[in-house]
Amino acid sequence: MKTWSPSRWKRPAAGALLASTLVLGGCVTVPLASDARDVHATLGSRWTPGVPVNALSGEASRTDTDVDVQALLARPLTADSAVSIALLNNRELRAAMHDLGVATGNLVQASLPPNPEVELELRKPTQGDDPMQVDIGLEYDLSELILLPLRRGAAQAERSAERARTAGTVLELAYRTRLAFLEVQARQQQLDLRNRALQTAQAGHGTAVELEKVGNVSALTLANERSAVESARLAVAEAESALLDAREALNVLLGLFGPSTRWTLDAPLADPAEELGPGEGLEARAIEASLDLAELRGRMESADQRHRLAATEGFLPHLSGGLHGEKDEDRWELGAHLTVGLPLFDRKQGERMSALSSRESLKARYEATATAIRASLRQARGRVESTARRARHVRDVLLPARSRALDETVLQYNAMQVGVFEVLRAQAAVTDAASTYVETLLEHHRARSALEQLLAGRHQGLELGPTRVSAATPGSGGAAPADAH
Repeated sequence: MKTWSPSRWKRPAAGALLASTLVLGGCVTVPLASDARDVHATLGSRWTPGVPVNALSGEASRTDTDVDVQALLARPLTADSAVSIALLNNRELRAAMHDLGVATGNLVQASLPPNPEVELELRKPTQGDDPMQVDIGLEYDLSELILLPLRRGAAQAERSAERARTAGTVLELAYRTRLAFLEVQARQQQLDLRNRALQTAQAGHGTAVELEKVGNVSALTLANERSAVESARLAVAEAESALLDAREALNVLLGLFGPSTRWTLDAPLADPAEELGPGEGLEARAIEASLDLAELRGRMESADQRHRLAATEGFLPHLSGGLHGEKDEDRWELGAHLTVGLPLFDRKQGERMSALSSRESLKARYEATATAIRASLRQARGRVESTARRARHVRDVLLPARSRALDETVLQYNAMQVGVFEVLRAQAAVTDAASTYVETLLEHHRARSALEQLLAGRHQGLELGPTRVSAATPGSGGAAPADAH
């Protein structure tokens, strides 16, 4: 996969450069649309499936953007539509696009040749009838013109780095939005399960109250059932708070407020995806696709260009030349001059040292980032496989076992071998297993998203913390082992 670099820009000839700079100088605009197209081209095949290609056009008005966003919000939200809304509506992303415009402006400025200076002098003696004398001079900085290609090269490399950084910001926003959407899905499912557990606890308490009236249960049993209800009610409140937090975190990424925040979800979390294919070559793919490394390469190239510029500027005598015309009575006297500044003391030693140090610092960061990308890739792949195994174990083994235990308990209850409370406890165990499945499934999708993000080219902002193991309540059989098949 190719990355954008200064070498891919052909330097124009002097005549073409002068013509283009004259055109650029005549019209100054915010280059959002052209920068957005450049970022879109940089993303290339990394573009998120299901996201419209005009999401980064930068040409739509605020009204058009609002219409597109409302059209997406009119339907239940999916992960892809959430990403589309974020790319259309997130103002932090728009700010990042304007940051690229700063680099574009610096490149335009670095491509402009120096302005000529014209000097006009009029002299007339205070006495006598001598005519007015006219002096005209034209001065031009030749050194700045000679150094122009080097200054442009440094600005080009810096813009290349900034373009890679902005493209990485787009991918990071898509990744964070997808994670936030997954979190909302999981919190909504957990709230549904906690409400189900509360209903079970309330049924148990209601039964205990009726049985206590006829003296068939003890006061201790009634107190325990009341405690279970209050604990379940507290769990519902906590689940509601977690869902609210998750929705607001997603609203921030989507740039939504007011009535627009009343969106609904399309579906719950999907089951574990298919098995990963062979892992050969994944590290190489991640390194080749990395926009973080592309940004560092651009900044290293910029440091090299600044070093060459400082070296040339330090040993090149300052040159300026001009023409001079003087009118004395009815005659014009024409002449020319060349000024040479000798580089005896200031030879840009400090700037060269700074550029070299910056280059070595960026090189070390490049190597450290490449190492971190490889490690994160291995970690994400291992976590995808581990969480998929655990999620399948909960779905295919633990949940059926708990359901079978519930069915058997109901049969025993119908045969009057067990009481109603045993049935309710078996139902609570099924709910706890379902809760474990939701948390394991969320962890799986997070790991899968992280792996996809790495292969798309973004490592910065990746969330790969310690593995979270969901535990069922005591006495419910525990969670599935990490190496279960």
